[in-house]
Amino acid sequence: MKQILQRVATLPLMIVAFSSFSGLLAQGPTLIDAVEVVEGSPTDTVMVAEWLVTNASESPMTLYVERNVLQVVDPMNLPYQAGAEGAYERFCWGGTCYPYGTGSSALPLALTLAPMDTTGINSFGAEDWLISDYYPNGVSGVTALEYCFKATQQGVPEVCHTVLFCTGVEEGECVASLGQEQQPGFEPLAPNPIVGRSVLTYFAPEGGNLVVMDLTGKTVKSVPLAPGRGMVWMDASEFAPGVYLHALQQNGRILQAHKFSVSR
Repeated sequence: MKQILQRVATLPLMIVAFSSFSGLLAQGPTLIDAVEVVEGSPTDTVMVAEWLVTNASESPMTLYVERNVLQVVDPMNLPYQAGAEGAYERFCWGGTCYPYGTGSSALPLALTLAPMDTTGINSFGAEDWLISDYYPNGVSGVTALEYCFKATQQGVPEVCHTVLFCTGVEEGECVASLGQEQQPGFEPLAPNPIVGRSVLTYFAPEGGNLVVMDLTGKTVKSVPLAPGRGMVWMDASEFAPGVYLHALQQNGRILQAHKFSVSR
């Protein structure tokens, strides 16, 4: 990382990598050498992706980070429970490493960058750049994590970047299946069975509803889905122990259904 800091001092400021932004009237944060893929073994203790962020605009910028889960392995320890099986993750931003499974940095700890300022070592010796830690915990597969850098100031477009953590996959298979998905549907519920909370990732360009049914077909829960990609949390406390179906419903039709179970 010291080498990166030295290199940034001599490079012209430019966007090296980003995956999406909104708004065209203002300059968003600039990512320097953003890592796209980290490959390793399921037995690795931790896999790390890190990069710097620059304020290449002419105004101060106060940034916080949101972490979105786009694709997970099975099992994935999310929401994180100490000692549970499955891969897990965390991130560090502004010199603070957040608890495992945290989805956003704290607004009171947002990092302010002056114009042309770049994250690095702050005056206290803490690391201000983005650090993404992924713990395979013996699980093979591909996990896709998206980090969105957002400013507290209005009118500053956010910049998002996706990192793939790949363990135990064949050459050429370190890709996110979500990017190739053609039909609306759900990624596997993780973890399943639900003991506390589990996350369900969906792709529904036209939106729709998540419908949870018992095995008789009776609807026990319905959740509206925003168009596009997103996540829904499933809480075991909302259901009696047993086996259920979760389904994608659009225009009154069930397009996809999968079994899942709830335990205590």
